[in-house]
Amino acid sequence: MLNNSNIGLTRFNIVLEVLHNANQITETVAERGTDQYVPFWSVVKEKNPNEFEIFLSDECNLKLDNFYYGLLSKAKKKKKWKDLWQVVKLCFIFSHGNASVERGFSVNKTILVENLKEQSLINQRRAYDGIKFLGGVENVSITKRMLLAARGARHLYRADLVRKEFLDKKASKTQEKKKIENELQQLYNQKKKIRLEKEKEETEFEEKIQNLEETRKSLL
Repeated sequence: MLNNSNIGLTRFNIVLEVLHNANQITETVAERGTDQYVPFWSVVKEKNPNEFEIFLSDECNLKLDNFYYGLLSKAKKKKKWKDLWQVVKLCFIFSHGNASVERGFSVNKTILVENLKEQSLINQRRAYDGIKFLGGVENVSITKRMLLAARGARHLYRADLVRKEFLDKKASKTQEKKKIENELQQLYNQKKKIRLEKEKEETEFEEKIQNLEETRKSLL
């Protein structure tokens, strides 16, 4: 959406038309939603250009509804993007069915090759869906940013390998730390158990000694 506002607006207008035809929104909400979309796109691109990239990264566990809630429904923005947020909320609860998902399985099977990584498959699907939306490769605009991305692909690949290696080492250290902490906790528990048993045993001995002392005194 951030890279091409026209494509985003076209898709958004399709959504508005579908919702309006299904009597889910009024014509007024549809018009206001369109009016609010472009300013929202400009604000996000200017003030939060990296939020979408972070959201799409492997490290982000934020759900889609929570992500857009943070952008559209905060106290200061809620009134400003009121109608746009109403449309987005409807999209989250609208029944999509499984037809598109099942078609996606067929596409995935077509582009799958041996040793293809999950992220590579996801990126290929993004490229496939983008080209399909534009109506074919002849309609794809080769931008300067796209050329720079292609030239720097090898560098990004190596950087990603370094990042994954770092994350793997970090995960390994975290796992080892957790293992040690569990062992320590077990030892602490055993130590506590032994101490309690010893205290109980000492108490029993004290009681026996006290009883014997009382018995001895009674015999004097």
